[in-house]
Amino acid sequence: MESIRYVCRRCGKNYSAQEYLKSRFCLNCGTLLVRNVGHNTVAEQKSENHFEGLVKEFFPYAEFRPYQLNATKFAYKVMRDGKIGLLCSPCGTGKSISVLTAYFAAKRLNPSLGRLIALTRTKNQLEIYSRELKNVKEHCGVDFVASIFKSKKEMCPHAFEDPKLKDIRYRDFLYYCRGLKEGIFGKTCEYFEKAYDGRKPSWQARNLIGKIKKVGPALPDEVYEVCHDEGLCPYEVTRMLARYADIIIGNYNYILVDAIRGSVLGRAGVRIKEVNCVFDEAHSLPYYAAGIFSDELSSRSVRIAKKESKAFDIDDYEFLDALYTVMIEFGKKVFKNYGLDVEHIIEGETLIEALAKKLDINHEGLLEIIQELADKGEVVRLKRSEMGKTPVSYLSRCMEFLADWVSLTGSSYAKYVKVEVDRNGKKRVRLGIRCLDPSLAASVINDLRSAILMSGTLWNMNYYIDVLGLDGARCRSLELPSPFPSENRLILVDKAVTTKFEKRNEIQWKRIAAHLNQIIQRVRGRVAVYFPSYEVMQDIAKLVRLDMPMLVEEKRTRITDVLEFLQKNGKCAVFGVARGKISEGVDMTMEGKSMLSAVIIVGLPYPKKTELQKALYKFFKEKFGEKAMEYANTIPCLNALAQSAGRLQRSPEDRGVIVIMDRRAAGRFKRKLPKDWQREMKAHFQIEKILAKIDEFIMPTEAANL
Repeated sequence: MESIRYVCRRCGKNYSAQEYLKSRFCLNCGTLLVRNVGHNTVAEQKSENHFEGLVKEFFPYAEFRPYQLNATKFAYKVMRDGKIGLLCSPCGTGKSISVLTAYFAAKRLNPSLGRLIALTRTKNQLEIYSRELKNVKEHCGVDFVASIFKSKKEMCPHAFEDPKLKDIRYRDFLYYCRGLKEGIFGKTCEYFEKAYDGRKPSWQARNLIGKIKKVGPALPDEVYEVCHDEGLCPYEVTRMLARYADIIIGNYNYILVDAIRGSVLGRAGVRIKEVNCVFDEAHSLPYYAAGIFSDELSSRSVRIAKKESKAFDIDDYEFLDALYTVMIEFGKKVFKNYGLDVEHIIEGETLIEALAKKLDINHEGLLEIIQELADKGEVVRLKRSEMGKTPVSYLSRCMEFLADWVSLTGSSYAKYVKVEVDRNGKKRVRLGIRCLDPSLAASVINDLRSAILMSGTLWNMNYYIDVLGLDGARCRSLELPSPFPSENRLILVDKAVTTKFEKRNEIQWKRIAAHLNQIIQRVRGRVAVYFPSYEVMQDIAKLVRLDMPMLVEEKRTRITDVLEFLQKNGKCAVFGVARGKISEGVDMTMEGKSMLSAVIIVGLPYPKKTELQKALYKFFKEKFGEKAMEYANTIPCLNALAQSAGRLQRSPEDRGVIVIMDRRAAGRFKRKLPKDWQREMKAHFQIEKILAKIDEFIMPTEAANL
């Protein structure tokens, strides 16, 4: 008779009947155990052993990290069965090598599996995949070809050699690149010319591709060097290599943007239905996908476009004067009624009607002028290049935006006006288009042979399935617990304070500042403090009094500045904004270990209650009904909190404190957090108890260092 065993549905750990009677909850993650008859049969054990043996053939390390084999098996099954997998696998589980190993294992058993495309959000993640592929090659010598893309600008020799191309917008660079290849600037790109013989790759390019295929996976910088030495375009060679590649690595745009998908994958003969795709850091995918169809135009750009038209003797039919005047009129009303940095939604037709009235023309005539001025903008770009100037055109930029303003319509888009202050203290008006529907770009995921969306903080799977427009019937999910020892993390809630909008006042800010002073001093290390907005951060930061160096994030703060500050100061504080540049995707490590001793999250980082946020809620209400509030507010808050807290622990040896300074975190909100957070979180009203808990946590570490 087969033995009765029990299993954790969350992390897959098995327990005997005796172990189940001692505790009905998983010792790893706290999930309620379920009965699993015959789980440990001889046949299943053989299957497990066979899978582990198959994986070890490609896995380049001596042993698996905690839960890494679970993640690998999940990815393997998703690819094998052609599903869409959502994998929540915290930092430290080695997600990148897990999915690469899973792909090689699945392809070994099914040679017609198709290609793997791994998409990342940052250069650092791209380089991780590149290095792991080299490790696999060195480990087992498996035969494969990889094509690894940086952006076209980063791979362009002209962008390195020509100072005037260094700081131009990426879109302007693409226009310049296209014009150079077509010879419209009076010269051609010698790197592109040498890469092709007519429409076919040149013999030099074919020869170099052959060498890269033999050597194995090459980092983008390595490809750049050998291509530059041969006088070939590194990007074009990488694109040619993609035709032969088993694995392609790039950013999200290679799948989400139609034009790039066609230009790179289409030309390489890659059929989307044959692709197995991995989206790394997928918690950011909804925001990224919506951002593809979002844009802004400033009054400064229009003002420069006016000067540009005058300088190049272009008749703009007084269009730019009308546009600038209308923007300023809109801006004055918004500033008077709403103040700075507040988006006020307007109907798209409001702008068009105001422009038509100023110019005394009808709607069709206005569209004709926009198209004509867009063409003239390209002439400006050409003339500037001929003069040895930066190949940009603000006229073209303005017309591109207006063309999108006219064409992007319906409930999926919100149009707005806002006023901001630039670094010189001058007010600027901005027109904006915000896409509310990530599925407009992301639903292409359903056309892939298989897809894996993975992140360390993919906490609510249904949210991603719904807002990205994924086929729920194809979706599978796995949520793994943290691989780091629970005793290495202390999670506290300060119930004496809150940043809830109705409770915001000077007394509350002074109390928060006083608590920050005491907590930061008690930690005695490097501390990152994250606030829900720049406004709240600035109000509280001026009340904080620390006897250590302090850096406060500004909108122009660079990530490198923050990392250098942390490296120079063993005891310091960094103040930043949740969802800001130093709270997501920033690796605050030194020699593989976190530089931080604590992360303090001041308030729950809910999205600001703006008209744009209300528009998003309304859109979600129409599409998802009662889930709207959770999707528009709660989950973005959870994501921001998770990403901020995620800066703390980056290796199994890291120990640190997380403090959430908001009483709401100990209420209903707590049920939205992962089980291990709920289990470990301790909430206190008295700051003395919080400080005592920190002392208890820190003392063993200090004693060990004596």
